[in-house]
Amino acid sequence: MNSVQLLRGQLRPVLMGLLMSVACITTVCADDGVALTSIDQVPDGVEVRGKQIAAYTWDDKQGKNLLVLAEQVSERDDDGTQSAFVYAAQYLIDGNRPKRVWMLYDDVQHCEFDASLRFDRAATKVTDLTGDGITQATVGYSRTCTSDVSPNEFKLIMHVGKSQKYRLRGVDRVGAAWWDEEAGALRGMPLPKDCSVAAQQALVSQYKEQGTELPLPGCYGDEKDFAKAPAPYLDFMRTQWFALMQKQDETWSQPQTEDGPVEPD
Repeated sequence: MNSVQLLRGQLRPVLMGLLMSVACITTVCADDGVALTSIDQVPDGVEVRGKQIAAYTWDDKQGKNLLVLAEQVSERDDDGTQSAFVYAAQYLIDGNRPKRVWMLYDDVQHCEFDASLRFDRAATKVTDLTGDGITQATVGYSRTCTSDVSPNEFKLIMHVGKSQKYRLRGVDRVGAAWWDEEAGALRGMPLPKDCSVAAQQALVSQYKEQGTELPLPGCYGDEKDFAKAPAPYLDFMRTQWFALMQKQDETWSQPQTEDGPVEPD
């Protein structure tokens, strides 16, 4: 092999990477070759409840799809309570009449503390895990009604077509660690790498002062929804869950390490 051939061999992966990076400037690159194009304005006939925070389109065997995400936190009522909700929906864009495939709505009503529901944008993925041209749309969000900084309920939900829904439900990593001034280090339950009951209980035994309630911060409760699902669905959702929790853990821990304890807003 001469030097020109070697150089070409080295440049080809680099050039391909650059081309992919340019392509992803206007699209959100997702797994298994499915790319989401971000749009600001949804077509007429697409319902948006609350404040739109994102909307994406993509093509699959069914045609052109649209996913819209929205959130809303209300002002406090006269009794001091607060409400919030999240909304997501997938549409098939068929001519001038969008057809809704599925809708997600979750809320916290009349919270006496601070109500919050918020999508984790990093959780938004569209995949073709079985390679049949039928895509799966996955979203994730946190949900809470609290007066302090503590882990929130977290849901990661995959929709396949109109009727198939698969969920992992558990607790996120917000407030899972705190700065110990005496020790000069972070303390708290580490991020679990296995959410089986046995693995969580093993961590509880190791960190007895943290309590025994399951699921632990960063874990989901069970995988029952996937009992009859194709194996790639659960493999993807496990990987996605732990990737999101790892990112949350790093995001939460860094400012505490640098600046000390994080006070709630």
